[in-house]
Amino acid sequence: MEKPKRKFHMILVAAVIVFVIIFINSSLGGIGGEKEQKKESRELAALEETLMQIEGIGDIQLYFHYKNGESADPLSDYFSPATASSKKGNDLQGILVVAEGAGDLKIQSRLSSILSTVLQLPEHRIVIVEMKKRGNTNENE
Repeated sequence: MEKPKRKFHMILVAAVIVFVIIFINSSLGGIGGEKEQKKESRELAALEETLMQIEGIGDIQLYFHYKNGESADPLSDYFSPATASSKKGNDLQGILVVAEGAGDLKIQSRLSSILSTVLQLPEHRIVIVEMKKRGNTNENE
């Protein structure tokens, strides 16, 4: 009688261990995804800050358009046979730039060439528009 009971306990313990491993693995994947998003937001902020230093450009906002949505589940390609380098490929399809001073065609051309070089994106996939004016345009008022 004790052997079937012992066998049941061994199966139960093994099942619990498997569930614990799956839980730990999924929670660590979520943490890695959060780190990746924080890194991307830091890079975006650094790019915006750098572009604002260019003469003639004031405040700037960037919107990136990706092939399969903006953010993907970090475990979505877990079982795919693709290598890490192909997973890290450029899924960026286009970018919208809203900037103060972008009404000037020289500024638009300069921004377009800079972003094309930095992001390795063709210039026809970069849209640059002028940011609407906020507040008083006349400083004497």
